[in-house]
Amino acid sequence: MKNQINPITKELTFEEWNDLSFESKRDIWNHHWNPYEPKIGEKTKRAIVEKFADDLKEDFEQIGIGSFGWTVYMLFVIVKDSKVRIPKEFSDVPVNKGIILEHLDSVKAKVKFGYGGTAEIDLTEKMKIK
Repeated sequence: MKNQINPITKELTFEEWNDLSFESKRDIWNHHWNPYEPKIGEKTKRAIVEKFADDLKEDFEQIGIGSFGWTVYMLFVIVKDSKVRIPKEFSDVPVNKGIILEHLDSVKAKVKFGYGGTAEIDLTEKMKIK
C-alpha cells in the first residue's frame, strides 16, 4: 500500500509524491493547493513539473502546473503543433495540452487548451508554477 502523509506540513520531493496513493494526491490538489495562494505546495509542484519536463520526449513552448477552473489542478504543456503527442496524465496528475493558435507579439500567444478553452498566455517563462 502506498504511503499516506499529511501534505499540509511538508513539501514533497517527486519520489515522495510518486509514492503517495492516488487518493492522497487527489486530496492534495483538490483541498490543499490553492490558485489564490500559489506558494502552498510550490516546491512539490515544481518537483512534479521538473520530472515531467525531464521525462517528456517532445519539444514544448511552456510547461507547468496550474488551476483550470473550479480549482482543478492540472499539469499543462503548450506546443506549436497539434500533432505532438502528450500523455493524458503524469504521476496521477491530469495533463492539459495547449496548442498555439497564433502569436500575438514576441512573448504572448493565443492558446487553445483541451480543458479550459482559449487563453492569452505569456510564454516568457519556459516553466510556470501556479
